[in-house]
Amino acid sequence: MRAPRLVLVRHAQAGNPGDWDGADRDRPLTAKGQVSAVRMAQALGELLPESVELLSSPYLRARQTAIPLSQALDVPVRQKKWLAPGQPAGLEIEALARSLPGHGGLVLVGHEPDLSLLASCLLGATGGRSLLRMGKGDACGLTGPLPGPMQLEWHLPRKVLERMAGGERH
Repeated sequence: MRAPRLVLVRHAQAGNPGDWDGADRDRPLTAKGQVSAVRMAQALGELLPESVELLSSPYLRARQTAIPLSQALDVPVRQKKWLAPGQPAGLEIEALARSLPGHGGLVLVGHEPDLSLLASCLLGATGGRSLLRMGKGDACGLTGPLPGPMQLEWHLPRKVLERMAGGERH
């Protein structure tokens, strides 16, 4: 398996939007989501190149998912507004291409359906078609050039990532 150049990570389990009284951008991960984010980070740390940049949506749940990754990879988290929910897929492909380290990788932590649409766009889908669906806590690794088409190297659901990290299952 080749090391991915680009990894997309959907934030871990957050509280139900209908149960949250505050602004959506401030909706946190659940306790289970916080544990899951740590376990996901452990598993992803083994799959990623040594040199990565970590970019996150400014929304709290994405940042809370990115922080354990930051610690596992020993890199800072940089927040990007273009990773916030509702940003059109492909809008920031040029910025993404500029951000991709020459010999490393780039990890993006964000939201649905934006990540699935971005992955699909990078994989060569047209007409807003989605080729995959990112569940809460899922991650996918893409290889190849930007702006694409790239190749899907792997798509790992949260539960698989948690099992890869070992220990107790949730």
